[in-house]
Amino acid sequence: MSTDLDAAVDLAEDLLLGGTHPAEESHRSAFERYAAALEATSLESAALPPESAQRLVHLSKLLLALRLEELSLRLVRLAVRQLEIAEVGPYAFGAEVWSDAAALLAEHEQLDQARAALITGLGKARRGAEGGGAKGLLPRILANLAAVNLRSGNTEDADRWARLAERALDEPGRPHTGEKEEATVRLLVHWVRAATRTTPAGAEDETAMTSFARAARHFSEIAGDGHRLSLSSAFDLALRAIRDADATDRPEQAARGREALEIVGLHVSATYGTEDPRALAARAVLANAELEATDAESDPGRSTALAALEHIAGATSAVLGVDHPQSLATLDSRARIPADLPSSLELPYHIDHLYLPQDGEERNAAKKEALRKEGSLVRLIAHGGASYLLEGAHRFRPVMLEALERHVHFEIIISNPWNSLGVFINRDLHPDVEVTADNIIDHIRNSPYYRETFVAVTEAYEELRATYGEAIELRLTPMDIPATTLLTSEGGFYEPYVTTDPEYRTNHGMKTFEVRFNRATRLYEDSLAGFATQWELAGSLAHFRQFEEQYQSRLRLLMTTLTHPKSP
Repeated sequence: MSTDLDAAVDLAEDLLLGGTHPAEESHRSAFERYAAALEATSLESAALPPESAQRLVHLSKLLLALRLEELSLRLVRLAVRQLEIAEVGPYAFGAEVWSDAAALLAEHEQLDQARAALITGLGKARRGAEGGGAKGLLPRILANLAAVNLRSGNTEDADRWARLAERALDEPGRPHTGEKEEATVRLLVHWVRAATRTTPAGAEDETAMTSFARAARHFSEIAGDGHRLSLSSAFDLALRAIRDADATDRPEQAARGREALEIVGLHVSATYGTEDPRALAARAVLANAELEATDAESDPGRSTALAALEHIAGATSAVLGVDHPQSLATLDSRARIPADLPSSLELPYHIDHLYLPQDGEERNAAKKEALRKEGSLVRLIAHGGASYLLEGAHRFRPVMLEALERHVHFEIIISNPWNSLGVFINRDLHPDVEVTADNIIDHIRNSPYYRETFVAVTEAYEELRATYGEAIELRLTPMDIPATTLLTSEGGFYEPYVTTDPEYRTNHGMKTFEVRFNRATRLYEDSLAGFATQWELAGSLAHFRQFEEQYQSRLRLLMTTLTHPKSP
């Protein structure tokens, strides 16, 4: 099997040297066969020995350069598994191979796996440094950890790793690793610092920006203006200049920043090709910046800028596929444009993450993070709402209270206990109990669902309403709610119910699955539309109490109809 691996590496290198990238379909098929053969080989087999991991990392890097992203990701994952197996044998690899694999995983946006590989590499580099062997790798690995944490949104950890990287770089007696290597690490360090140090008003920290710009210029002088990092840092500097100008109300500086952004974008397109993800990203960011620079409907350039953004969004999806991270990012930019502007884009039915019942803690953490990030409005549809409103639930109420203190508004819809779902009361938990039209109201009233969830939730709501006023509003729907839906400005969560018995829908944790999706998806648009319909049909708590007897009578009538003898 090592013959197949060698053949694949030779073909990839020949294609890159010949300038054939992206790869043609015939080459793609050949690499697909190589990848399938490698994946089908047992990782314990002598045909694919652990020492092949380094070659797999190299092949993955070549495939990424050939724009064969999916194949590249498959092989770097295989390489990491080989690296892990090699740890227990005589072929354990050093920090450099782990660092290279981590860099590839980060390129593929596999940030958690990249972080884990970097931590392994860091441990090896430190152990090697004690023996004088791998000390030069420490700054690079620490800087990469800073960059990965920044891309994951962990700004505090990113800044901490950046400080450690700079300290390791300046440590006396550290072996010299070359001018380009040191310039790369310093660029990453100052890049992270610039990204993590903005003022409360959203302006850039002048000292951090100056250091970042100086590091970027120094790197470009060594590696050239066309180097990937040179182009990326120039692009980021221009974008930060625009944001800083907007935050400090300096339109002329913002215009210069957009001009610089356009120039960098042209360089990226010339270097990598107009259909490269980096070129498409540059064009999308520029189109979005141009659109944001226009005034409201009175600006004649607004429609032009919008058309440019929609064109690049369509082109990105066509070239890279609707599920590609860059396609989703571009669609997200379009999704943030006010709804009164017509759109010709077709949003994808894309799911960011699937949570299974055993992933409850991870799911809860993601929801809490979404609530913490929200600054405007949260919409919630739930059967009972106990997880959010009840003090004893200890799940989302503390984060909800924090959001209310920040003046975030909450619109919540829960089930009216006398809706049609009431006919299923006790069916799942107490199948032997007979429920009739005469006793159905009492059965519901005496159920734990009614006493411990519905009554408790409505009382908790009234307390919150007394404290926060119109910032929180609860409505009750006479329609069945088949799932819990949480919507923020950035995306949503959807968890379907598996049971019809109201008794079994609350305080039992996740029983099916839950999906998370972002705002640039059809799922989000459909969920918003569904919420708007439910909100219109639902009534306030005062309305519910005023017409409660009518809701009960309607449920009795339904129960009478259902229990009436049915003709054959």
